[in-house]
Amino acid sequence: MESIAKVIPLLLRLTLGGVFVYAGLTKVTNPGDFAKDILHYHLIPWPAAAAALAVYLPWFEIFCGLGILLQRLYAGALMAVSGMMLVFTCALASAWFRGLDIACGCFGKTKVDIQTHFPALMARDLTLLAIAVVLLVRVFRKGKAASPG
Repeated sequence: MESIAKVIPLLLRLTLGGVFVYAGLTKVTNPGDFAKDILHYHLIPWPAAAAALAVYLPWFEIFCGLGILLQRLYAGALMAVSGMMLVFTCALASAWFRGLDIACGCFGKTKVDIQTHFPALMARDLTLLAIAVVLLVRVFRKGKAASPG
């Protein structure tokens, strides 16, 4: 039973960190397309702000994902990922409620036509947020904010 208690957090950590590294890597090479995806949400009125976000957000995702995978600044990386997932989920919910049919931009450009399936995207985002929160709570319950130990 104790080995399961160690394996599950490890799998959650690898999943969350891996998803963020992958998401960042898929966007880092084409910030122009990512900036367009950001603007399609109609939440940022300034194209320059969307362009800056498109350049820096993928790198932040990569560094946070690596922080989770390599357990460096682990609690901080988990807090940052939790915050990003909260913002991403709210942005997605806003687009859904406003009836926008957009590419979420989460993993770079996809080859499929835009047919946003909001329930699946929301489920994915909420699952990632839950994983981040579970891992963060686990860190603080152990009283070690610096390492997941």
